[in-house]
Order: sequence, then structure tokens, then C-alpha cells
Amino acid sequence: MSSSGISSWTRYGFEINTDKSRLDKTSILKMLGATYWARDVSPESLWTSIQNSRAYGLYSPQGEQAGFGRMVTDMTRFAWMSDVYILPVHRDAGLGKWIVETMLNDPALASVRRIMLSTNDAQSLYQRFGFSAIGNDSEEARQLMQLKR
Repeated sequence: MSSSGISSWTRYGFEINTDKSRLDKTSILKMLGATYWARDVSPESLWTSIQNSRAYGLYSPQGEQAGFGRMVTDMTRFAWMSDVYILPVHRDAGLGKWIVETMLNDPALASVRRIMLSTNDAQSLYQRFGFSAIGNDSEEARQLMQLKR
């Protein structure tokens, strides 16, 4: 990681970058506003949450916002993975797996031992990376997943 705290990874012409100044606010708020998990959150609150997280912008070879993810974290012990998405036009190319892998392997989060998330429909994606459901006694418990490392 550079001294500025900004990290960058490239693959097949795509780039993942943690520079928040590069984020396409309009695109991100539009995509997140259409998701089941963020549609009831105001755009202002959503953007504030992004600004107060470790944000991962995914950019196409043309430089457009192709996806996004963020970690709510103390940078030492705990993180909550959130708001991971890939634009429909870029899906089925392995970019979702790549952004999750990048977020989990970010050197800035190397000391984080517990990463949690909640998902209604992507358990199989996260299980590939070692996440497991916290419980099975309720729908909410099945949605909550954690990775201990």
C-alpha cells in the first residue's frame, strides 16, 4: 500500500482502486438504490457511509465505474463487507469474485481477523472464500456470514 493509503490492482484491463475521488457518485448511488439492501437508504446517507469506509471502485478498461464494494472497518480487528456489486453489462466475467478476493487480500486490512457480511442470495460466492453462516435457526441468521482468519 502506498503512503497515501490508496491501493490499486489491475487485471484484463480492469482496475480496482481505493481512491474515493475517482468514484462515480451518480453511478454508484443509482446501482445501490436499486438493490434490496440499500433501496430504503437516502442517497445522502449512502454516500456518507461510503466516504467513511474503505471503498473499492472497479473500473472498466474505458475508465467507467463497472462495480463497487466497501469495507466498514477499524483497519485492525474487524470489518463488515458491504455494497458489493458489478454492473449487469460486466457480469459473468469473474469480476465479482475478483473484487471480493481483492477486498479480502487488501494489505491495508491484513491484521483484520473477523470479516462479516449479510446477503440474501450470494452465500455460495462468499463460501468460496471461507465465509460461513453464523446460524441456521432463522432467515436472518442464514444471511449473516463471517470469515475468521
